[in-house]
Amino acid sequence: MKSENSNSFNRFQNSLVFTMICFAYSSLFLWEPLIAKEPPNQITFTEGGIQKTFYRNSNLEAEFIEPSQANSSQNKSLGNVKVKGGWNLRQVGKPLLSQQQGKSNIPTKVTEVYNTGVGYGPNIVLPGIIIVTFKNDQSNESISKLAQKYKIVFLQQFTPRIVSFQTEPGYLSVEIANELLSEGIVSEAYPETAVEKVLK
Repeated sequence: MKSENSNSFNRFQNSLVFTMICFAYSSLFLWEPLIAKEPPNQITFTEGGIQKTFYRNSNLEAEFIEPSQANSSQNKSLGNVKVKGGWNLRQVGKPLLSQQQGKSNIPTKVTEVYNTGVGYGPNIVLPGIIIVTFKNDQSNESISKLAQKYKIVFLQQFTPRIVSFQTEPGYLSVEIANELLSEGIVSEAYPETAVEKVLK
């Protein structure tokens, strides 16, 4: 009788340990998406058959300012005359607009800044637009399916083979563009870049 109770207690212990291990592993996978991923120090993609590499500028970031915020009288009275609608460069962690304006119902979009060389070159922002070239003409239905699959928004069709999609700004647009290359119908996918002087 004792050995039977001891065996059932051992089975209970083993199943309890197994359950705890499974719970620990599953909680790691569930919490992983909640941990913010640090942007990479360099990004690489191919545009027009030319491989491009950009290097992260850890001193700067870009903040998207709505045109209505940039033109507000409060913003101009604070002396922020250089702040314009669109992407603006700023020091890391230093908002461009006052805290009162930051409390508006418009969420702040901030992304990393890259350079053409390590520590030098023009400042470049990836605004979250992906240009995709297909191997053949595509129907609206196939473009919609692709957008749904990758959770991106169709923006514009330039030709039956070239379209643009909206996604998250920054390195995430590079990751999605690279994922799109695995599709058999895609011949090229790359993020649009905005250089400092023409940031919009």
